[in-house]
Amino acid sequence: MHMTWKKAATLALKFAIPVAIIAWLANHIDWAQLSTQPKDYRLLACALAVAMIGLSLSFARWCLLVRCQGISLSMVEAFRLGSIGFLLNFVSAGSVGGDLFKAIFLAKQRPGKRIEAVASVFVDRGVGLFGLLLLVALGLMLVQPSHSTEIDREQMQQIKAATAILTTIGTVVLCGLVFGGKGVDRLVRWGSQLAIVGPVVAKIGPPLRMFHAHPIAFLVSIVMSLGVHSSMILSMYLIARGLYSDPPTLIEHFVIVPIGMLAAAMPITPAGLGVYEATIEWLYRIVPATTTSASGTLVALVFEIVKVAMAAIGTVFYWTSSEELRESVEEAEEAEEDEDDGEVSEPSVEKEA
Repeated sequence: MHMTWKKAATLALKFAIPVAIIAWLANHIDWAQLSTQPKDYRLLACALAVAMIGLSLSFARWCLLVRCQGISLSMVEAFRLGSIGFLLNFVSAGSVGGDLFKAIFLAKQRPGKRIEAVASVFVDRGVGLFGLLLLVALGLMLVQPSHSTEIDREQMQQIKAATAILTTIGTVVLCGLVFGGKGVDRLVRWGSQLAIVGPVVAKIGPPLRMFHAHPIAFLVSIVMSLGVHSSMILSMYLIARGLYSDPPTLIEHFVIVPIGMLAAAMPITPAGLGVYEATIEWLYRIVPATTTSASGTLVALVFEIVKVAMAAIGTVFYWTSSEELRESVEEAEEAEEDEDDGEVSEPSVEKEA
């Protein structure tokens, strides 16, 4: 595929920004102190195992949501597509690349369920973000920053306010779609006739309402989301304990890590690299009740290494995949490049629908 100088420059900038942020943060790590203190490699190995459990649970959650849309999908296929999607997140801005790939491939494989296939991916992302918001809200209620300046306190108050607003909106929307009656159906039909958002509501609204027939499964998916994020938090805590003798407590990590994940979810850098490390470093400084010598930057970087190790599994699935699957990867890349160029075009799966 031909790459213009504009696309090449954009891609280079995407990776240059996180590299610059990480380099600046790494310059502030006390490497001498880290090299002299003992490390527990068993805890680091456990961190990888726990993170793998969380990632596997996320694949199972997507499989459940796909089946709620009336689409047949085996757990093996869900793990295969999920692993490749997780790999693609490292070469795309934010966490969009893997979602696009799964939506395109699943839609091509299920011609009669194209719209539902696309909707299942975005519902999965929404459920995951909602679970993350719940953990952030819970963590902020349990722990208050202890070593913060006036500016830090103001920023934390802004985070609390934004979390409360987003959690409330998410709860209302999800409850309305899943548990609402005929009034919600009428609202969806009315929304589908609006000038700008009408076509989007018409295509996505009915598939989302499919979960009205599966409320228990939808609630289970939210619980699974809590399990996914809790596993990642525990993995980060194990990394911190494996590297340092006085890291923040596990409860404090339930405040630190979810906020860092929310920051990394913004489509700023590939897989949130740089943004995640900077956020964790800041929170390591202001959240713990007892001052810690642990570097949030280093702990976050090791966690990124853990994620890269998990993404390597996706590499195996990709190189052993079929030609049709690789074509879906290329279509996802083209769709993202069109978005970067400011072009407004529908994915090929929508054109075929």
